[in-house]
Amino acid sequence: MNNKFRKASAVITAIFLLASMSACSAQSLGLKDAGIGKDQDPAANTNALGEGGIEEDDIESVETIYNRGIELLKNGKYAEAQAEFAKCGDYGNVKDLITVCKAENEFSKGNYNAAKSYYSAVSDTAETPGFPIQARKANIETRITLEQMTGNYYPSYNRISMDKYKKKKVVGWWRNVGTWGQQYLTISYNENEDGTFNVTGEVQFMRYTKYAKKESGIKKGTYKLPIDLKNISQFPEKITLAKGVTLTYQHSVFQLNYSKTDNNKKKKTKVVYKSQVTYKKS
Repeated sequence: MNNKFRKASAVITAIFLLASMSACSAQSLGLKDAGIGKDQDPAANTNALGEGGIEEDDIESVETIYNRGIELLKNGKYAEAQAEFAKCGDYGNVKDLITVCKAENEFSKGNYNAAKSYYSAVSDTAETPGFPIQARKANIETRITLEQMTGNYYPSYNRISMDKYKKKKVVGWWRNVGTWGQQYLTISYNENEDGTFNVTGEVQFMRYTKYAKKESGIKKGTYKLPIDLKNISQFPEKITLAKGVTLTYQHSVFQLNYSKTDNNKKKKTKVVYKSQVTYKKS
């Protein structure tokens, strides 16, 4: 190879190297202008993108979803509220709120025992906006009782008695045990806007009449009284219907007790009349 060829080859190689260096420099400048250099934090390259390329501003916060669930719950949209709470993971009290949604959904269908079962898993002190747990549990319990109670009843057992006393000693008595068709009890209820209940009905039972001071033969007679309870949050253990007349409800039956004392001061005697009636649903 002659000297002239060697010189030409060296010139061509030098030109090629200069061109390559120029291209690399231009590329480096381009990257620098784009804000990506060797001193830049690699984490900044996310360009505020969330997972899957979704901008963080487009991702709803858990708090937003939670608050939407609360509003749905308060508006009686229990299935929708439950779906929103399910998106919140372990956030706050969502587990209790999901159970409340299930309970209220059953309650809205009239399945009060199922609602009671769900609520039994929620603490009385749980924070559930719009649904004070202790009061809700009491309301459901009372409603279940009233649902079971509502209806018509007839006597399954009746005992009427009269005891005549003189100086605390029994000097005469009558007893009568049986069931008579004239006796009955009816009961129904309705709920007020504040969650309390009104209970209405009527009861009729047998009692002895012709009291001691009349000194004539005793007779059986009926006695009818209204049942009228207003704004109760739970059914009382004992209802006083009139002086000496009480009514209790236990184990799906009503028990009526009647007592009247009649004094004869002139003869220093007294007579105590009693009736006990057990009413069962027809």
